[in-house]
Amino acid sequence: MTEEPDLFRAVAAALIKQHGWDRAIFVATAVRGYVYGQPNPGPHRDEAEKLYGQLGWEQSALLAAWFRDSRNWPKGRAA
Repeated sequence: MTEEPDLFRAVAAALIKQHGWDRAIFVATAVRGYVYGQPNPGPHRDEAEKLYGQLGWEQSALLAAWFRDSRNWPKGRAA
Protein backbone atom coordinates (compact mmCIF):
# COMPACT_ATOMS: atom_id res chain seq x y z
CA MET A 1 0.00 0.00 0.00
CA THR A 2 1.14 3.52 -0.59
CA GLU A 3 2.32 5.80 2.18
CA GLU A 4 -0.48 8.27 2.79
CA PRO A 5 -0.96 10.23 6.01
CA ASP A 6 -4.61 9.13 6.36
CA LEU A 7 -4.30 5.64 4.91
CA PHE A 8 -5.39 4.11 8.23
CA ARG A 9 -8.73 5.95 8.01
CA ALA A 10 -9.41 4.50 4.57
CA VAL A 11 -8.51 1.03 5.83
CA ALA A 12 -10.75 1.48 8.89
CA ALA A 13 -13.68 2.48 6.66
CA ALA A 14 -13.02 -0.50 4.38
CA LEU A 15 -12.90 -2.91 7.34
CA ILE A 16 -16.19 -1.58 8.69
CA LYS A 17 -17.82 -1.78 5.27
CA GLN A 18 -16.56 -5.33 4.70
CA HIS A 19 -17.15 -6.79 8.17
CA GLY A 20 -19.40 -4.46 10.14
CA TRP A 21 -18.27 -2.64 13.28
CA ASP A 22 -17.98 -5.60 15.66
CA ARG A 23 -15.76 -7.81 13.51
CA ALA A 24 -13.73 -4.83 12.26
CA ILE A 25 -12.83 -3.90 15.82
CA PHE A 26 -11.70 -7.48 16.49
CA VAL A 27 -9.44 -7.34 13.43
CA ALA A 28 -8.04 -3.97 14.56
CA THR A 29 -7.38 -5.40 18.00
CA ALA A 30 -5.48 -8.27 16.40
CA VAL A 31 -3.46 -5.73 14.37
CA ARG A 32 -2.63 -3.96 17.64
CA GLY A 33 -1.03 -7.21 18.82
CA TYR A 34 1.40 -7.00 15.90
CA VAL A 35 2.11 -3.34 16.69
CA TYR A 36 3.17 -4.32 20.21
CA GLY A 37 5.11 -7.34 18.93
CA GLN A 38 2.75 -9.76 20.64
CA PRO A 39 0.39 -11.22 18.06
CA ASN A 40 -2.05 -13.55 19.72
CA PRO A 41 -3.43 -16.69 18.16
CA GLY A 42 -7.03 -16.02 17.35
CA PRO A 43 -9.56 -16.16 14.57
CA HIS A 44 -8.46 -12.81 13.10
CA ARG A 45 -4.71 -13.40 13.17
CA ASP A 46 -4.31 -14.12 9.44
CA GLU A 47 -6.16 -11.00 8.37
CA ALA A 48 -4.33 -8.91 10.97
CA GLU A 49 -0.95 -10.23 9.84
CA LYS A 50 -1.78 -9.40 6.23
CA LEU A 51 -2.92 -5.87 7.13
CA TYR A 52 0.15 -5.28 9.30
CA GLY A 53 2.39 -6.41 6.46
CA GLN A 54 0.67 -4.03 4.03
CA LEU A 55 0.39 -1.03 6.34
CA GLY A 56 3.63 -1.19 8.29
CA TRP A 57 4.10 -0.33 11.94
CA GLU A 58 3.05 3.34 11.95
CA GLN A 59 -0.17 3.04 9.94
CA SER A 60 -1.09 -0.14 11.86
CA ALA A 61 -0.64 1.69 15.16
CA LEU A 62 -2.81 4.55 13.88
CA LEU A 63 -5.47 2.07 12.71
CA ALA A 64 -5.60 0.39 16.12
CA ALA A 65 -5.75 3.77 17.86
CA TRP A 66 -8.54 4.94 15.54
CA PHE A 67 -10.76 2.05 16.63
CA ARG A 68 -10.00 2.70 20.31
CA ASP A 69 -10.97 6.37 20.06
CA SER A 70 -14.58 6.65 21.26
CA ARG A 71 -15.19 9.62 18.93
CA ASN A 72 -15.10 7.15 16.04
CA TRP A 73 -17.52 4.65 17.56
CA PRO A 74 -21.01 4.23 16.11
CA LYS A 75 -23.68 6.34 17.77
CA GLY A 76 -25.30 4.57 20.71
CA ARG A 77 -22.27 2.36 21.47
CA ALA A 78 -21.52 2.35 25.20
CA ALA A 79 -18.07 3.41 26.33
